[in-house]
Amino acid sequence: MLQRLVIASNNTAKSKEIIDILTVLGVVAVNYRELIAQVSFPAETTDNMRENALVKATFLHKKLPNEYILADDSALFIPAIPDHFGVTTMREFIAQGLHEDAEINDYVLGLIPAEADRTAWISSYLELITPQGTRFMTEGRTGTRVAKAPRGAALGLDNIMETEIGLTTAEIAMPARINYLARGRAIMKMLVTLRTANEWQGQLPIEK
Repeated sequence: MLQRLVIASNNTAKSKEIIDILTVLGVVAVNYRELIAQVSFPAETTDNMRENALVKATFLHKKLPNEYILADDSALFIPAIPDHFGVTTMREFIAQGLHEDAEINDYVLGLIPAEADRTAWISSYLELITPQGTRFMTEGRTGTRVAKAPRGAALGLDNIMETEIGLTTAEIAMPARINYLARGRAIMKMLVTLRTANEWQGQLPIEK
């Protein structure tokens, strides 16, 4: 039975967001580096988000076989500029030397032609492996278009990703924001899946 989740990531910001979401949902989570020394995960694919999440979860499961391991792969998709982002979103930001939220948002906004279709979304794939080796996968998606300028608190791409209610995800206060985050949606689906499989007995406080 799930007592805590161990996050398979060397990305501190990603881990913090996942842990913050899970905390609101009543689930204890830690980054794996609180339990063992940092590891180097296998190289990721450039075309398969689910495979990327699975590889990370499987790799860490072998090192922490008695834990519930959770791995994520998330990406930004903007059809108007198909040569950018997608599965290699974070790698593109790193290659451009971008680290701060503001410079990442400026980079994205600067790539979209003025009259282009601003349709866009963020997808997040989660892979969870139990101590018994059972695997669960969920996917969450958010966003309808890229805003013309950042709006809301400083929350990375959330400042420029408009949701179906017209607000950017950064303009939506917690805990309601979880319902509009790609990772939030994927995490809630995962917890419902675990509850159905009798791996978790909790209730989602903001379940729709």
